[in-house]
Parts: sequence; structure tokens; C-alpha cells
Amino acid sequence: MYNQRGATPAFSERTVFLMVFGLIALLLAGGSILMVSWIRGQVNGFTPPAQTSPVFTNYSNLPSTYLKPESLAAMSKYITEHPQPQNVQVLKGMDTSQIANYMVAQVAGGLKVDCTYCHNLANGNFAAEDNLPMSTVQNVPRKTLARQMMLMSQDLNQNFVAQLPVSVGGKAITCATCHNGNAVNFNGTSGGLLTNYPANQAPLPRNFQLKLDSPADLDLLLITGKVDPNLAAVQYNQYTMTHLTQALGVGCAFCHNANYFPSNERAQKTWALTMLQMAQHINATYKPIMALKTPSCWMCHQGQQLPPGSANPGQVPAVLGYVPK
Repeated sequence: MYNQRGATPAFSERTVFLMVFGLIALLLAGGSILMVSWIRGQVNGFTPPAQTSPVFTNYSNLPSTYLKPESLAAMSKYITEHPQPQNVQVLKGMDTSQIANYMVAQVAGGLKVDCTYCHNLANGNFAAEDNLPMSTVQNVPRKTLARQMMLMSQDLNQNFVAQLPVSVGGKAITCATCHNGNAVNFNGTSGGLLTNYPANQAPLPRNFQLKLDSPADLDLLLITGKVDPNLAAVQYNQYTMTHLTQALGVGCAFCHNANYFPSNERAQKTWALTMLQMAQHINATYKPIMALKTPSCWMCHQGQQLPPGSANPGQVPAVLGYVPK
């Protein structure tokens, strides 16, 4: 018989338990730290959606840090002293408080500028016409230019946008529609130059612009399928349609019957023609106040079917708006 000797374990059961427990705890703690770090990275990298305004489509005039407290105080004082407006040339039929609300929400809010951008408030007089800040591009007082642009939006709303059915959205043009929070560079590109064409409108040539000088330029786009267009007309059509799809963020079938492109059965094709006619009207009538730059579809739409910065129904003063049909 053999005399077996009991082997003494290197670690006691308690020690082994503590070691296993510690290892598991370490793994859990490390995993928790990694999870927290990952979540923090996701949160830090997350861009919250921009605040929207009940006034505008996909555009916010908040936070209103561009408005100086002293300007708002001067406005409040002016409203108290002059409940009925003085020297109003465009916004007729509105009292001073209504005009002030419009100016803050849609003019200052559309350009994201302070009242002093257009007004000389040395004496707190919003009606003043002397020593006004000047536009360095158009070389006229900014207040004068603002009036001209209000009349332009009135014209466009009542004579072009009003032709669109309410099913399109019943939206109206306001300052933010074109400026989109930029006082001069209303397309939002860098460099401070007034331009309506994005630098990244690939694959179009960098110098591409819509032809808007005459009705014949729009006729170039009306391919009927009955007459063979020349190659130059085909290329211009391709460029223009590429610009339209990028500007509105849509495909060709948004406006066309994809089985037969010359067909006019889709209403969007008619609406697009109306908007091109509006762009031609802007080019012919308002180019001086637009610093001689050519308008484009991108100028307002910026990749969206409904232009960001367009006003929701009932938000534009009656004198500048229209009644959706």
C-alpha cells in the first residue's frame, strides 16, 4: 500500500474567490469605462437639430444674439412714443408695434443683423433718413435698399408664388428666403462675394449660370420630342436640369414622366416653369439691387423642395404677401 500525502493548494479557496471576483470586477469596470467613453464621444459628435421658428420653413432666427439690447430698448421707447408709424413707405396699414415685430422677426432675423445695420439710432429715431448706414455694394443707404427688396418680395409673392397651389405649401418669400441669415453673402458661401451658385454644383462647370435674358432662353428648355435640338441646346438642358435637381434635392421624375420626358402631365413641371419665369423676372427687373448677380434655383431652395427661410402661411404682412389658392 502506498501512503498518499495530501497536496497543499497554492491558494486557499477564499483567495481564489477573491482573485476571480476581482478579475470580473476589473473587466466590468473597464467595459463600463469604455462604454461611457463611447457614449460621450457619440454625444460630443452629435449635432442637435437647429431650432426652427413658427414663422419660417426649416430656418431659425434664434438665438437672437445679433440684436443689441440698446437697440431693442430704443425700439421699445420709440413704440411707446409713436404708436402710429412715421415715414412708412412700404409697410402701410400696420401700427408701429406690428412693424417692429416684423422688422425683428423677418428683416433682422432673416439677415441676422442688428437694427443699426439699416437705421441711424443716434437719437433713437427709427424714422430718420439722415446719416444712414450705406451699402458698399449698391452704394445706396441700406434702409433704401431694404425698402426696394420688400417691394421685390411683394412683387414675387403676388405675381409668381401666388400661381402655385396651396398643396405646394402656401409658403411666401421673405428676407430669409434669399439671405438665409447672411447680410450680403446670401448664398452662405465663403469669401464675402455675392453669389447664387454653390461652388460644389458638380458636375457642372464652375461658371455655369441659368440663361435668363429673354423668353427664348426658357424656350431652349422646352424639348418637345418633335424637333431634334442641336447639341448646344442638349448640353444646356442637361446643365440646367442638373442644377434644378441639385437645387431642390429631387430626381428627374419629380417633374417628368420618366417614360416620356416631353410630357407635361406632372404639375411640378408647370410649377418649375413658373419659378424659372420668376427668376427671369428678377434678373430683368431687380438685378441692380442684387449687385448685378444672376438669380438661380439654388439661391432660395438650397437643396430642399421648400425653400428654407420661406414664411409659413399667414406670417408675412398682408401688404407683402398673398392669399394661397
